[in-house]
Amino acid sequence: MKKQVRGNLLWYQAPAACWEEALPLGSGRLGMMVYGGTNREILQLNEETLWSGRPYQWDNPACREQLPRIRELLFRRQYRQAQELCREYLVCRGKGCEDEGYGSYQTAGELVLESPAPDTTGYTRQLDLTTGIARTGFGPVARLHTASHQYQITASHITGTERCRLSFRREEGQIRYAPGEILVTGSNQALDYCTVIQVQSDGVCEADHQGLTLEGCTYFTILTCTATSYQGEAPEPVCRERLAQGWQAGFCRILDSQRQWISQAMGRCRLTLPADPDAADLPTDQRLARVASGRTDPDLLRLYFDYGKYLMICSGWGTLPANLQGIWANSLLTPWNGDYHININLQMNYWFVDAVDLPEYGQPLYRYLTFLARHGQKTASSMYGCRGWVAHTLTNPWGYTAPGQDPLWGAFHTAAAWCCRHLYEHYLYTGDRDFLEAYWPMVRDCALFYLDFLTEDPETGFLVPAPSSSPENQFLDPASGQRVSICPAAAMDCQILRDLFRFTLAWAEELKIRDEVTDRLPEYLRRLPPTVVSPRYGTIQEWNEDFEEAEPGHRHISQLYALYPAAEINAGTPELMEAAAKALQRRLSYGGGHTGWSRAWIINFYARLLDGQAVEHHLQALLQKSTLPNLFDNHPPFQIDGNFGAPAGMLEALVQSHEGFLRLLPALPPSWDHGRLEGVRVRGNMALSFAWENGRVVSGAIRAAADRQVTILVNGQRLTLDLKKDVPTPIPCES
Repeated sequence: MKKQVRGNLLWYQAPAACWEEALPLGSGRLGMMVYGGTNREILQLNEETLWSGRPYQWDNPACREQLPRIRELLFRRQYRQAQELCREYLVCRGKGCEDEGYGSYQTAGELVLESPAPDTTGYTRQLDLTTGIARTGFGPVARLHTASHQYQITASHITGTERCRLSFRREEGQIRYAPGEILVTGSNQALDYCTVIQVQSDGVCEADHQGLTLEGCTYFTILTCTATSYQGEAPEPVCRERLAQGWQAGFCRILDSQRQWISQAMGRCRLTLPADPDAADLPTDQRLARVASGRTDPDLLRLYFDYGKYLMICSGWGTLPANLQGIWANSLLTPWNGDYHININLQMNYWFVDAVDLPEYGQPLYRYLTFLARHGQKTASSMYGCRGWVAHTLTNPWGYTAPGQDPLWGAFHTAAAWCCRHLYEHYLYTGDRDFLEAYWPMVRDCALFYLDFLTEDPETGFLVPAPSSSPENQFLDPASGQRVSICPAAAMDCQILRDLFRFTLAWAEELKIRDEVTDRLPEYLRRLPPTVVSPRYGTIQEWNEDFEEAEPGHRHISQLYALYPAAEINAGTPELMEAAAKALQRRLSYGGGHTGWSRAWIINFYARLLDGQAVEHHLQALLQKSTLPNLFDNHPPFQIDGNFGAPAGMLEALVQSHEGFLRLLPALPPSWDHGRLEGVRVRGNMALSFAWENGRVVSGAIRAAADRQVTILVNGQRLTLDLKKDVPTPIPCES
């Protein structure tokens, strides 16, 4: 079996002992986790819109009346008093995300297969990332599983099992068993849901009130479908129609269609890194254990990179964007509700989609932002008396845009502006002018909110976003010594707004639009507080003053937004680059980077700082400390953003395009002495492929969608190339 396990397989020699070890399948809308048990197999099911909760008016209009008083206290530098007022008014109505009305992403339930397995010799379970097919085999038993994008069902085919008992588990809903079928139905506060499971075999299938029993089989096939009424359709007819189409196609065609869908998307951008022959044939969990013991395994990182693409393909193509766990969750109350944290986590999910040539997988995010903006207009008006739209730290499928129930973490109001960066980045990568026109109103209205919201700090004369906070972090109030999170102008808010104003103006210039917003933005941009260096530590200053940090090793490193994902801090600002490096060193010296997503962000930071050795160190740390046996990212618990953020950082280490020119191998990890990157996309609507040996590019070509010039920094040389539309141009690699 070992000789067959190569390339893009996750494989193991024992069943999953828990959900965090199971293997994920996805159709974009449907998810399935396969445990690979012997006597007892569990297939855990998900559907992206299966949420509890309901639409509700969470906005707190009392905030609008208290805003002048909050600002007065902030400008007097009475931070503790301002914080107390914010705790009362700069919050949502009710209990926010702790209220059952907010809702949670939910499992659809578990299908349990119980059958005697006297012969378990040769056990193996695996997931093929290039086909989207999971396999479990032992003794005479062979099981194949997939989640079909074309048919929007999951499909399993089992041979070598003569007798099997099938049952379903879910804490809520009604479960009915009939020969060859399990029907699960239910309703919550906002929607109806349904799961239909159908079984066909060459044996006999009988039903009782506790499950189905299959006897005398040489094979059986299971198709499942889950649907909800989130988009207004009755779910059971949808399930039955999809299942009928699946049965008509047959299991082999279902497998073939999924294989084609996954392989064409996975094959667009390909990375090759050095492989350790001693590790190549080891099961995935053993390779992970070797890295935990201190060994390097670049090819395992390549597998992690491909796994990130795979998880996006499986969870990012549906009605909603990928949530905190993609589409996979095994309870009715998912950690952190499985919602959308938009103070970094949702954004991190989508950092790499355009670069790995998966641009269509960003569309659910962009559509969702359109939905969010409609709700954010009400929040902007009722809570702040402003035009435009705003959203805060977290949100859900019901349009939650209010602050959270505690300003410590819930008052981050530039979340929507950060999300809008993704819209402009998509244009930079694709050159899609129709996209610019379609999303201009949303971006304009986001900027409009801050034209109304910003106010002058009487002490500094700057236009500041007061109140302001640095996500989930606190400083020590100089007057009282108490922990405080609210200030007049946190660095991240100002950096995001500077970024928003700049790309909004560039957007308008491209579309040749001039209006009230574009006329006022240059002056507002000029009067925003700059990014400054802390006199105390020489780091990027996180708040409006050089406060003492309450938690120097905090997981959020928000003051470095201007380094990544924005580009205000770059090689052209050496003083800020040095201060950013010191900020990272200080965070890490106090234990920062202790969550998976935080470590992934650090990898991107060090790539932008052109420090390949640090990139490698933190990639190793990600595998050693924040990666579960099935390669899921570990916050803890499982949170998928690190699975997407780390591959983005790997690409940043190999090619960068944020400075207006291309850098090849800007932060190459030392153990990646040779390799190849093919089909990577860069800003300017270009794609390139190149190979390197001994840390130097030895071959490559670049292709543009239109005639243009491009400047490229390769092997220490700065070159200008004339590109012809759709014609690959070789990259000069001479010394």
